[in-house]
Amino acid sequence: MKVVRKYGKASGQCINFEKSSLLFGKRIAVNDRQQIKDTLGNQSEAGIGKYMGIPEDISGSKCRLFAFLKEKLLHRVNGWTGRWLSKGGKEVLIKSILLALPTYVMSSFLLPLEICENLASAIAQFWWSSNPPKRGIHWAKWEKMCAPREEGGVGFRMIHEFNLTLLAKQLWRLVQYPDSLVARVLKGKYYCLSSPLRIAAVDNPSYVWTSISAAKKLLLLDIRSKVHSGYEINVWQDPWIPSTPARPARPRVRVVNPKMLVSSLMNSEQK
Repeated sequence: MKVVRKYGKASGQCINFEKSSLLFGKRIAVNDRQQIKDTLGNQSEAGIGKYMGIPEDISGSKCRLFAFLKEKLLHRVNGWTGRWLSKGGKEVLIKSILLALPTYVMSSFLLPLEICENLASAIAQFWWSSNPPKRGIHWAKWEKMCAPREEGGVGFRMIHEFNLTLLAKQLWRLVQYPDSLVARVLKGKYYCLSSPLRIAAVDNPSYVWTSISAAKKLLLLDIRSKVHSGYEINVWQDPWIPSTPARPARPRVRVVNPKMLVSSLMNSEQK
């Protein structure tokens, strides 16, 4: 509380404790929870509600946790009279509203494939049905409908692939802005002595970090390390050779020094 008051006095931003709640980990004993709540002014305990449209407690079955996305989408669809809409009107609604509904959640969390398939199924049913809620005939696979127009599709988004793209964007921001608050917090917990693109598996990661890490393979497909001095680039691991796609150096014999840096290959005088 002393730290909180000091922060409020320095910044002018005070915490509204009436609108605040506490979220405890499962290992916190009941007596400790009560003592903390009493110290902070008998605040309520969080975990069953939502904050900015996202569940407060991200634990347990992820399919059950994110099932509200399909319910939200179906609620929106059922409010439209599909029989009076042309295909062009449905296309606009799908692209501007239905496919945008889960974007905020997908920018931080990796949705289970089951949830992605459920969302795609609900959107496809709305597209093909001419008399809701009756199910229409699906004349083409949803993957075909998601292809670009020049390839014969309509240009809808593949939900799982779009989810990975949004998470890759978050990972790229960690690389581009290492001094941001969220980057420093994640670096202190998951990659103290490395880069977010180089780390392997970590012990007991949060679901947010698990989600962001899932996009690493996608991001590595199209990036290349700029050499400059070469002091931070591993010869055998980092993609620094400017091929398409970029790649690390390929050894012709057994690697003697797996941690060799590109700087060791350069003439320091002639650059």
